[in-house]
Amino acid sequence: MPRRFFRRISAEFPRDREHPWYLRPFEVVLRHPTFFAVSRRSVTGAIWLGLFIALLPLPAQSVLAPLAAILFRVNLPVAFAAVFITNPITWVPIYWFEYQLGVLILELPPEPFSIDTSWRWVIEDLPRYWRPLLLGSVVTATVVASTAYVFVSVAWRMAVAARYRRRQRASAPAGRASRQTR
Repeated sequence: MPRRFFRRISAEFPRDREHPWYLRPFEVVLRHPTFFAVSRRSVTGAIWLGLFIALLPLPAQSVLAPLAAILFRVNLPVAFAAVFITNPITWVPIYWFEYQLGVLILELPPEPFSIDTSWRWVIEDLPRYWRPLLLGSVVTATVVASTAYVFVSVAWRMAVAARYRRRQRASAPAGRASRQTR
């Protein structure tokens, strides 16, 4: 199941066709097999990378994830898709939780935390919140990304083992298979 799912995601980006003019500067990346490989190492690494970047309070996460995927040679579409776990609906509760975690770790007195998408908030309020927010973000990103990495890796191995067992049962002779079931 995981391999088919990730192969379908990667199939959206065919490597062997002619690309439009605006993608021609990226031909080397688009034709390279590593960035669209559907292997356990490539997909789990891309999920870890995408989730880690998604949970950090950084601007332009959807630009950083593909660049980091190219740098670390993992599946590019999966890393790009994983970034969107933080979206306009989820980013406020996620950053609030990360701030609260940072306050707890640094043992600071809790302050009312509100996020605003204005320059005034960035200039006036962010200097007060940046340490606990950054620490909570790094801790949360590491834990969530590592948990997802382990979960997908284990699920991938279980799916491969099940497929192997099914193939072994299907190729076993009829007499041998009946003796094994007794």
